[in-house]
Amino acid sequence: MLDARVPGWETAAWLAEDAFCVCVARVDKRSEGKENEFVFCDPVPETLDTVGPPLLPTKPMPYVAPLDPQQREIILVGSVRGAVTSVSVTMFGQTATAAVQQLPATGGRQIGAYAVWLPRDGGQRDGMNLSDITAVVGHDADGNVVTQLD
Repeated sequence: MLDARVPGWETAAWLAEDAFCVCVARVDKRSEGKENEFVFCDPVPETLDTVGPPLLPTKPMPYVAPLDPQQREIILVGSVRGAVTSVSVTMFGQTATAAVQQLPATGGRQIGAYAVWLPRDGGQRDGMNLSDITAVVGHDADGNVVTQLD
């Protein structure tokens, strides 16, 4: 499990062959059943296929389903390579930090995933664009910045 900080929601991630998969599920009493669980699988970024220094291959992706029009935050899930233990993401002037969860990987690769919740912008269809993410910063266990995207 990546994140359970927002009541009623759980998020998980895993590697499946050449895919990075994310499951977003509503787990409160209002909604039961598979219609409230969504799984997304995207190709693993090529930079995660090799062993190397700490790296944030891309900005975290938004997962808007199950979209709740009253939900004021959106979950963003990303991946890391190497000794990154936490990631801070800034969007709409607010920053959220999450711990990185290591994923089972082969070939000596060290791959992790993280999830953050940040406010949505109600004026856009999905509540945000990737360009709204203005900073992604990866930290090591000592809190040092080891990789970043702007």
